[in-house]
Amino acid sequence: MISLTRRVRDLDGTRAFYREFGLAETSPGTFATRAGGEQLHLLPGTADEVAELHIGVDSTDDLRAIGAALEAQDVPVERADGTIRAVEPVSGVAVRLSVADRLPADPAPSAPDRVERTELVRRGPVEPLRLGHVAIGCTDVERAKAFFLDGVGMRLSDYVIGGPFMRFETDHHNVVLLPAPMTLLHHTAWKVRDVDEVGYGGSRMIERHPERHAWGLGRHGASANYFWYLKDPAGAFAEYYHSDMDALADGPLFWDPAPGTGDLPVAVWASPALEERPLVPEAMRPPILSADR
Repeated sequence: MISLTRRVRDLDGTRAFYREFGLAETSPGTFATRAGGEQLHLLPGTADEVAELHIGVDSTDDLRAIGAALEAQDVPVERADGTIRAVEPVSGVAVRLSVADRLPADPAPSAPDRVERTELVRRGPVEPLRLGHVAIGCTDVERAKAFFLDGVGMRLSDYVIGGPFMRFETDHHNVVLLPAPMTLLHHTAWKVRDVDEVGYGGSRMIERHPERHAWGLGRHGASANYFWYLKDPAGAFAEYYHSDMDALADGPLFWDPAPGTGDLPVAVWASPALEERPLVPEAMRPPILSADR
């Protein structure tokens, strides 16, 4: 399991966004998913930034092995009871690892149990099952990936738009590094029960706030996830997603790249095309100059 702590300038606005997005605010700034527990923590800050990425591991033996592997990379490691903490040296993102229970298996996609069209009519907000992955922009993804692959022990699934997509087991990716001129949070991705919830959740979020729309509805090429990206008030994107391919993965080797295969497209279909609405975080957008300058 993973969770994320962020510092944000607009704390109240960002909290309101994620409440409407469907996360449960268990205490001010702390948000839980239906299956994953508390997976998002928002803190006040003078800049919008990643404060800490938390990764759960199975045992203290895992912690010892990861700590030794990181120190072999000359990465300083802080140790406490059942926890280690290290800073990925390229991005400067702090990563905390601790022993944690595995999340329960995702429920099967919802399906009507009778012939009743009104079952398709949603009356409440979508409630994401869990945080599936975090995408972080950094200046040198090739150097930074060694921390996660050789240190933490993740596996490489694919390269998409120049960045390594890395996983723990049968999800296509849990941590993504994307090329960027500075360290930033690109997006978080929240798994929902089916593609209907992707579409309903996205359309509901933009009904009164069309400026939130970033990209979707669509389906990715490499991971086969259905997606809809929305802009949050702290300059990053929040993605509703559903994957039926992850549920078919029969082991940790499922997503290993096949030799000789070419790059897969970012999306096999989407509205609009990515070129028309590029997923560029606010921190990477050029400043808008006033007319008198």
